[in-house]
Amino acid sequence: MNHTRHITIELERRRNAARDAFTLLELLIVIAIIALLISILIPALSAARCEAGKVKCLAQLREIAGATQLYWDDQKTYTLPWYVVGPALRRPPQVFFNVTEVTPWVFGGFKAPNPDLEADPETDSTLYPTNIRPLNKYVDPTVPPDGIIDLYICPNDRSWQTALIGDSTPTWDPETTRSSWEANGSSYGLNSRFMQGYWGSGGNAGDFVFDNNGDPHDEYAARISRYMTGGDASRFVLWLEHGFYSTTYRASMTLPNQAAPPRKGWHCKFSNWTMAFADGHAIASYWDTRLVTSPVGTIWQPNFQPD
Repeated sequence: MNHTRHITIELERRRNAARDAFTLLELLIVIAIIALLISILIPALSAARCEAGKVKCLAQLREIAGATQLYWDDQKTYTLPWYVVGPALRRPPQVFFNVTEVTPWVFGGFKAPNPDLEADPETDSTLYPTNIRPLNKYVDPTVPPDGIIDLYICPNDRSWQTALIGDSTPTWDPETTRSSWEANGSSYGLNSRFMQGYWGSGGNAGDFVFDNNGDPHDEYAARISRYMTGGDASRFVLWLEHGFYSTTYRASMTLPNQAAPPRKGWHCKFSNWTMAFADGHAIASYWDTRLVTSPVGTIWQPNFQPD
């Protein structure tokens, strides 16, 4: 009797276990649902990460623009000692570097920790120590010569495309794993239209004017300084993420031209870039990078009329 009861209990337990188990079809359905959720969530998480990086990028650009304003207030001039090739940007004493390539990074930024030495062994961003760059006095006055300043690192920086001043064909590689801040010492470039915007309008690149402290400033930078005040300051792009800078390198007032076609920016949107203006505000906006002006502003001279 007891033996029969034991067998009955065991059979009942097995039937219950069979009812509790998943069938193969049920498992496949669950796996399909999980895969669908992942396919939905991953792009959303990626977009959220890009958006968070963009917010931080804009905050950093505003801080850099604010430091530039402090520099202007202190120096009593709107010119910037940027295209000084040869002597270090400090006096006294003058320290000489064998610089043969000029970039848009060395007003601020830091000494590039992972430069392309084979291509550009004598680039100013590779040779100029971090602590002698003019803007860094207002950003981090205690930074050592080889120090890295986080303010110049965009969280979404993912390509080291390079445009050296005077290049006819700037190079860029959107597939590289090296970031601009690693190769160039900054994710952000000062708007090089200080010089290029006035090329051919009189004077020579390398002709300097001097500020109240006796420091040299490129003549072209001096000419554009009048656009740093008033309403034009809110339209003049002063700082920009380097992907934007490089893509607009051969832009002009009109089409057609030899500029690179618009492409996806660092912040996961097509031709959408971050920039800071001469009045200190910063935005992320669509920009047709073949042109030097857009509805939101200009990287050229405000109110400029081409011949």
